[in-house]
Amino acid sequence: MASVISRRDALAGLGAGLVVARIAPTRAADLPLVRVSIVPIFAVAAHFAAEKQGYFAEQGISVSTQPVQGGAVGIPGLVSGSFDVLYANSISCMTALERGIDLRFIAEGAPVPLQPPDPGALLIRKGEPLHSGKDFEGKIIGVNAKFDIQWLVMQGWVKKTGGDVDKITYREVPLPSMLDAIRGKQVDGALVLDPFMTIGLRDPAFERAGWPLSTAMPGLPTSFWIVAAAVAEQKRDAIRRYQAAFLKGGQWINAHLRDDAYNQLVASYTKTDPALIAQMVASEQPLSIGVEPAIKLVALMKENGLLKTDIDFKSKLFAA
Repeated sequence: MASVISRRDALAGLGAGLVVARIAPTRAADLPLVRVSIVPIFAVAAHFAAEKQGYFAEQGISVSTQPVQGGAVGIPGLVSGSFDVLYANSISCMTALERGIDLRFIAEGAPVPLQPPDPGALLIRKGEPLHSGKDFEGKIIGVNAKFDIQWLVMQGWVKKTGGDVDKITYREVPLPSMLDAIRGKQVDGALVLDPFMTIGLRDPAFERAGWPLSTAMPGLPTSFWIVAAAVAEQKRDAIRRYQAAFLKGGQWINAHLRDDAYNQLVASYTKTDPALIAQMVASEQPLSIGVEPAIKLVALMKENGLLKTDIDFKSKLFAA
């Protein structure tokens, strides 16, 4: 019988504590410090691989890591100089650029898969006749935040599966509460991300209504690693070294993606059971930034009213 993993195990994954790069004290005081802010989720594994494998030390930098609740929360800290590098969702990055916040992009997070399985699914109560955007007209869909990436994904899915987005109601639900919201009929369906998707798909109370991510945004970026333009100039060499170590960490991730070393690494900072991680959808770490997919994302955001102007994305890439 497969081991039973409770929602408590998964919820604990969102409470990862402060992690500080393990540089020997005798060296750390002499090394340039790069302060990094992350959301402690599965998508930031390359950063922790670089830390654990000693790639930051190889590059001659010390790295401190501070968790935040989300990239949109972290951008003010990036602007104020509280830290140097931020992991943030792609929507927050693009809207920040439109607001005049000058950013530089140093790496990309895992993009949306080109085809299922996705690391998130639209889940519904078992037996409900809701399998297209048309079916969801007049219904309530749970997303973690309106006018953000989950909302954008669901807008695209509703349109592509025959529905009228003006007839959809969205309700904001915290990621750990999505399954409870569906079960309690607060929403008719919700875009549930891992680890909660994997838990939900094993529960007979739920079923999958669709794969909105790869349906609406195949290959498009979900997140980026960014720095403020001023930091990119003032600490160029340290940021270059961080980028090199991070990408080497990404190579390690891609080489170990589905083995126990990867599962244990992710478990170490998310506090999620490795047995659950082994059952989840694993995504490779991109080793370069996709310019064309980013431009397509900008167009999609404009189509849905999240941006009013074009973004010269290529000019915002970090030049080492």
